Amino acid sequence: MDVVKTLEELTGMHGPSGFEHKVAARVAELMKPLCDEVETDSLLNVRGIKHSANPNAPKLLVSAHMDEIGFMVTKIEDGFLRFRTIGGIDPRVLPAREVEVMTEPPLHGVITSVPPHLQTGDAAKTAFDISQLCIDVGLSDERAKELIEVGTPVVYSEKAMVLGGKYYSSKTIDDRGCVVMMLRVLELVKDKELPVELVMQASTQEEIGSKGAQVGAYGEAPTWAIAADVTHAVTPDAPNVTVKFGKGVPVCTGPNATRKLAKRLAAIADEIGVGVQLEVTPSHTGTDAWPMQVAGMGCASGVISLPLRYMHTPIEEICLDDLEAGAKLIAEFAEDPYGKEGK
Repeated sequence: MDVVKTLEELTGMHGPSGFEHKVAARVAELMKPLCDEVETDSLLNVRGIKHSANPNAPKLLVSAHMDEIGFMVTKIEDGFLRFRTIGGIDPRVLPAREVEVMTEPPLHGVITSVPPHLQTGDAAKTAFDISQLCIDVGLSDERAKELIEVGTPVVYSEKAMVLGGKYYSSKTIDDRGCVVMMLRVLELVKDKELPVELVMQASTQEEIGSKGAQVGAYGEAPTWAIAADVTHAVTPDAPNVTVKFGKGVPVCTGPNATRKLAKRLAAIADEIGVGVQLEVTPSHTGTDAWPMQVAGMGCASGVISLPLRYMHTPIEEICLDDLEAGAKLIAEFAEDPYGKEGK
C-alpha cells in the first residue's frame, strides 16, 4: 500500500457525520482485497473481517471513525449561506477558509472575513461567533436558492501536503488517518493465521456521539474492542500536551482502558521496538472506546492513538512513522493477544 496516496484519497473525500456514504463505499472497496469478508450495516459502519481457523476464536474489534467535522446550511440570505457546525469547531479558525458545498455537482465557497481595515474598536480584538459568519459561493440569491437546499452539508476543502518528507497535513486526518492505519494492519496480517477473529471497523457519526461504534460493538460482541483515534501532539503553543511525534505509540491508561489490555499493548510496543507513550485519561477518552466498552454485555476496551497537531482544523498534521508504528502494534496484538501470561 502507498500510505501517502491512500491518505490523500481518503482525506480528500467528503463525509461529515451522517453523510459518510461515499467514504464508506470507498473504504469497503479498499478492504475487500485484504480480508475474507466485508459488510456494511444500517448506520454505514464498514467492517472488514479476517476469519480465524479456530471457530471458537476470541474476537478483536478495532474501530476508527471515518466521519469528519463540517457544517450545514441553515439559511440563504442575498446569496450568502448561513450555517451551523457538525461536531466541535473553533470559530476562530473559520474566517477566510475555503469550503465545498456538498451539492451535486459540488460548489466551491469561502467563509466570509471582514478585512482589518473595516474592523473598529472591540471588533478587531474579538473572535467572530458562528452566527456572524457566512459562506460566499459567488451566486445571486435566486441562483443560490435554486442550487442549494437548506440542510446541505459543507466541508473544508484545503489540499493535502507532505511536509519535510515524513509529515502529512490535511483536513480529516481525524480520523481517516487511523482508517488508513487499519488498512495497513490488514495488509500486515493478510497472509497470516490469526488466533483471533479480526474485525476492522470504519465507524460513522463519532463526531456527534460515536453512534456507529456503539451499534457495531453491540452487534459484534467482541472480546476486545480497541479504538484507533488521534490524540493531541505537542506544539510550541500547546506545551502542556505530553504526546510527541515519533516517540512511541500512545496507549491509553484509565477507566476507559481495561488495565490488562493496556499493559499488554504497552508491552508489545516495547517488544517490537516501536516504543510507547502512556496517555493518562482519567475519564471519557472522546473516542469510540467509550460506548464500545459498555455495549451489550461489555468488553475489554482500549485506545491506541495517532499523535496529531492542529486537531479539528483543515491543516491537521501527523508523522507518517507514527501511523506505521500504530499499525505494527495492532497487528502484533492480533497475532499474540495474551503473551506469556496467557488468558
